[in-house]
Amino acid sequence: MARNMTGRPGWNWIMVMILSTVIGFGSMRYVLGLEMVPPPLRPNFLNHQTGFIVHIALGTCALLSGPWQFVDLLRQKRPRIHRTLGWIYVLSCTIGGLAGLIIAGGSNGGPIAAVGFGSLAVLWIAFTSLALVAAIRRRFDAHRRWMIVSFALTFAGVTLRLYLPLTAIDLTRFSEIYAWIAWACWVPNLLVGLWLARRTKPVAWG
Repeated sequence: MARNMTGRPGWNWIMVMILSTVIGFGSMRYVLGLEMVPPPLRPNFLNHQTGFIVHIALGTCALLSGPWQFVDLLRQKRPRIHRTLGWIYVLSCTIGGLAGLIIAGGSNGGPIAAVGFGSLAVLWIAFTSLALVAAIRRRFDAHRRWMIVSFALTFAGVTLRLYLPLTAIDLTRFSEIYAWIAWACWVPNLLVGLWLARRTKPVAWG
């Protein structure tokens, strides 16, 4: 993620930060009302309006706070800020994940999409919880590895929206394409996150 101890983020972190920020703030338009929600998603929004808004709002908080957890200089020099952002991230993932689990059942795309998004929500909460427990136990290297996997799933909020334009190719097949996206938006992320977690090296902690 970020370069160790230098305070100078690498290009990959910069791209992640840009995408997380742009997509995160862009997604907040959904909380402004039904007219901002794409028509195929409106039935689910109407049936689970509170859950939908909570999921979007807290998913955005997770996208905005998550990348900063990997900035070594911030963790070393401003550990209180690191911990505060960490708690914001954990609460956002946990509550946002629960809301995501609630709205998953109404996903356009039928049972395949519902299981896809539901699985994402469960794993999102699970890996974030593992990261929190590792931090509490002061197993910081394990904490970092679980955080990488957790944020890989958080980043599904970005990849989902990068895939959505595919549905415009043939709107009559929206549900079919969306069911595929419900899995494609996070399974590759998870695999990459697990791979990066295995490759991560021990770092100095304050």
